[in-house]
Parts: sequence; C-alpha cells; structure tokens
Amino acid sequence: MSWNDLKDKQTVSLESTTKLLRAVIAHPSKYASEPTITNALASQSSIAKLSLDIEIDGDSLNIISMSLNTFKTRCEERIPGGFAAVDHLRRSALRAVEIENNKPAPKNSRTREALTEKITELSASLEALKRSNLILLQTLSEVRFEIDSVLDAPDDLSRKNRASKLVKRITAITSLNPENYQIPPLTSASISIIQPKRKGDENG
Repeated sequence: MSWNDLKDKQTVSLESTTKLLRAVIAHPSKYASEPTITNALASQSSIAKLSLDIEIDGDSLNIISMSLNTFKTRCEERIPGGFAAVDHLRRSALRAVEIENNKPAPKNSRTREALTEKITELSASLEALKRSNLILLQTLSEVRFEIDSVLDAPDDLSRKNRASKLVKRITAITSLNPENYQIPPLTSASISIIQPKRKGDENG
C-alpha cells in the first residue's frame, strides 16, 4: 500500500469515527451498553486506537486503529475543525453515555423522589437538545468547509455533482438527530412564489 493510499484509508476511518460519535450523541441508549464503543470514548488515545466494523443507518463503517499522533495529524489535515472538533464530539458522546447509564428507574408516584426524577428527566431532555444543537453546529462547520469545493468546481457538471454530494452529506448528518430536530429533505421543501401586487389588489 502506498503512502497516499494509507492516508486515504486513515481519512475514511476518521470520517467513520465522526459518524459513530454523532450517532452516539444522538442516540446514546443504542450504544451505552457496548463496551467496545464506551471504552473508546474514555480518552483521546482510546478513540485513536479504536478498531471497529459497524453499520449505522445502512452505512458500513470501517474504523482502523492509529497512534494518537497519527490520529491528530490526519484530523488536522483532513477533517473540518481538525482534532479539536473530533475530540469535542468524543467528550460529548462520553457525557451522553454517562447520562444514559445514570438514568433512574421510573416510578409511578407523586413523592419527592418522583419529582426529583422528573427534574432528572427534564435535565436529560435538555442534554438531548444540546446534543442535537452540537450536531447541527458540526453540520454547519462541514458545510462551510465544503462550499469552497463547490465554488471552485471547474465546470457546471462538476459543480452540480459536488453540490449534490454536499446535500446528501448534510442530510445524512442531520438525520442522526431525533425526529423532532431533523431538517426536512430539500426535495420535499415547499416553495412559494410571491407575485407582485396589481393595481386595485390593496382592497382585496
């Protein structure tokens, strides 16, 4: 394998890692009992050394182990926001899993304990909103990074293909959010054409 091929393989692995982290942030209950994943969230070196094949939303992801130095270098070279962005995702995913694992068992009473649990439940909902906001912010960061590629396309066909790829990427990332916090597909968005007023319409 050539040096460039290895770099490309490491880049794909890093992109898969960010997809996994976003999935954990959006749906921690799905991953909180998976020790391979939760252990990898514990530290920077642990996430760098993660080796995993997993399917998320129909995509088969292959994550390969790297040294922390290599992981950091490739992040800075190939990932929007660099290593800091990926590590922020890791820490957010770790917090989401910790909150999920510390949820109290529900009780059907109106005691002080039940009220305390309700507060905990509302706090968890707030955390879910924060995680959704994080995913949306990450999406905006990647969009800003990729727009230059669309603008720099050498011809209309390349520009159209790059724009289509970017739209699919945005949709894939935001689809990780809970249903209430997803954005609608562009193909289903309604467009209203505003017609200029004609004389006499003011009283209509």
